[in-house]
Amino acid sequence: MFCVIINARIATLLLFSVIIKIMLEKNENILYFDAHFHYAVCKDNDLMMPDFKWAGLSCAHSISEWNIQSQASQKVFQAFGLHPQSSVEFDEIQIAQNADFLESLLENNKLDAIGEAGFDYFTSEYKNAAALQEKMWNIQLALAKQYKIPLVVHCRKANEKLFEYASELKKLPFVLFHSFMGSDVEAFSLVKRGINCGFSFGKQMLNNNKKVILCVKELPLENLFMETDAPFQTLKGEILTKPSDIKKVYNAAWELRGKKEDFFEFAYKMKNHYNLFYDINKRIQSV
Repeated sequence: MFCVIINARIATLLLFSVIIKIMLEKNENILYFDAHFHYAVCKDNDLMMPDFKWAGLSCAHSISEWNIQSQASQKVFQAFGLHPQSSVEFDEIQIAQNADFLESLLENNKLDAIGEAGFDYFTSEYKNAAALQEKMWNIQLALAKQYKIPLVVHCRKANEKLFEYASELKKLPFVLFHSFMGSDVEAFSLVKRGINCGFSFGKQMLNNNKKVILCVKELPLENLFMETDAPFQTLKGEILTKPSDIKKVYNAAWELRGKKEDFFEFAYKMKNHYNLFYDINKRIQSV
């Protein structure tokens, strides 16, 4: 009888160790993909890149930011754009220089996407620069069509502009609506208009943003992307967002969607988004 009890305990321990091993192997196979962050600004703030299996799309908005970002490992995929807030932060000469620089990067095949491009009417100062923002937008939209490259879109308090340009956006290979602040109805409407697009969300879902939460719950996984916007988009009490916070974002999205599937399965499906921007065969060794 004693031997039977011992053997049962050994069998239980062996089963437990096998389960732990399987879970660890699954965890090692998860690739956390951050659809939007800012490598150069993170480096300026001494924020380290994640030490787990990870890749991300970084946006630079000045030549000085690009010079830092371009030194990143191949885990960091490259975007450069004329941010709509540049309409008040830069003069027109600087904007023209950045536009020329953007085109030179495209000519030399240095980019995985253009962005952030878009519209920002969040303050009266930004809204007063609407004409310049539209000029910057049209430059980037034309280049995205010419070079057949994805476009990363920043849009605050100006969602009507997305619908105004929907017929042009549908001509692009892919559009990522970064930190989308519209409703789920607007998101589905953009998809129905034939735009091959994704909507990325970060810590807004942890800030009880009802529109974001509903989008995360309702959008199909193929249109749902996770981001940190590091070092920005902080929670109350935080000074900076770290790129490694992408794990928190993934977990929050999984919970909001009702844990309908195993977390590892959910995260693995999200890995497929990675293919929309990049040729995995060229980069897989470094990820």
